[in-house]
Amino acid sequence: MHFTTLFILKGEKLEDLSREAIEDMFCERYCYCCGETKPKYQYWCDWFQIGGRWCDSLKAKKGLHATRTWPIEEEPIVPGEFAIAQISDLTDKLPRDKIYAVATKSRIYLEEDDWQTGIVDKEKFHKLLDDIDNKKFDGVIAFIDCHD
Repeated sequence: MHFTTLFILKGEKLEDLSREAIEDMFCERYCYCCGETKPKYQYWCDWFQIGGRWCDSLKAKKGLHATRTWPIEEEPIVPGEFAIAQISDLTDKLPRDKIYAVATKSRIYLEEDDWQTGIVDKEKFHKLLDDIDNKKFDGVIAFIDCHD
């Protein structure tokens, strides 16, 4: 199953990060890479990719694009749409219908109880999304396509 996780890196600056650094941070915390690693916080997925099937879903002034793969490898890059962006650079609300979970540097929050092992906290899930939409804090966010 594929599902999206919005990875929030509060206080980080986009110019200080690369796509690879964000991948490493997420992997270290949440992905067990088909048994190759042991996540620091919890097993969340066995494989992931920044963007993936929901490539460049964040509307922003600037950001980083995802690598396009199946099934969207032939779709063109759209100006102003990114997979990774600084919260202060967002130009539109988050695409909530595409977000299954919200991950911080130490926890994953789900809106509803499901087959995964995240913390079901509907209030915290929505508060984090509302705070991003209202730019109540700054940092970097990344749209991550997870698989398990």
